Amino acid sequence: MAQDVIVRCRDITKTYDLYSGESDRIKALLGMPAKGTHFKALDGVTQDFLKGEIVGLAGLNGSGKSTLARIIAGITWPTSGSCEVKGTVSMLSAHVGMNDQLTGRENITYKCMLMGLSKRQIAAIEDEIIDFADVGVYIDQPLRTYSSGMRSRLGFAISVHVEPEILIVDEALSVGDAAFSEKCLAKMETFRDSGRTIFFVTHAPWQMLHFCNRVMWLHKGRVIGFDDADVMVPSYVEFTRDWTKMDQAARDRLTPTYEHYRGVFQAHQREQWAREAAQRRAQQ
Repeated sequence: MAQDVIVRCRDITKTYDLYSGESDRIKALLGMPAKGTHFKALDGVTQDFLKGEIVGLAGLNGSGKSTLARIIAGITWPTSGSCEVKGTVSMLSAHVGMNDQLTGRENITYKCMLMGLSKRQIAAIEDEIIDFADVGVYIDQPLRTYSSGMRSRLGFAISVHVEPEILIVDEALSVGDAAFSEKCLAKMETFRDSGRTIFFVTHAPWQMLHFCNRVMWLHKGRVIGFDDADVMVPSYVEFTRDWTKMDQAARDRLTPTYEHYRGVFQAHQREQWAREAAQRRAQQ
């Protein structure tokens, strides 16, 4: 792997078997004929990601963003292809890496030990994690009693304080309040400035625009484009505007291209510049 490449994906495909019922699922496990279909969550993803950059993963629900993030994190594996990762990875997601039956404090120890930290190292950062999470007396209550926002607070606090080389944030900030989201973004900027790599999965494109270096756009498991955030995000937003106006039949027929929607964005940008120039002339 080249020195500056921290994650290398080569022709990654991930297929899930979907069954019509539990009986068919059991038949499949027993090697018996079962009714079901194959769902291709990722289809031929090839890309290098560089050390120290912040990568946004954009796409509609079911586009493959979280599947790719989980493969990079080592939580799941590709059906075919390869994903080489250089360095430790921590994934922040409301559903990953913590145990509902343990207290918040016990989950700090649990997740940190999974990341390879010793008891002495955990003790050194435990107070910082608790202070950042700011869940109050709930720190000694079972995680199952937490709201989604509190769970996100604790998960984020643990993930950034174990200081992995790669941090994956998968929709975790969307369940917290605005003040905590700003606190997290500030911490992630510090994390980035230390030379670490961040993958940012979110449905908030303008958050990616202001925070990410580059953005990958996924659609139905395929890479539509990968470019600088200031071009990719507005192009993706142009696509979502079209998508919301379409009926299901039109959506099924659509095969979006980055070139088309980048052109739409640039045309709108030129129109905006022309309007602003006309306004300036009128004021002179």
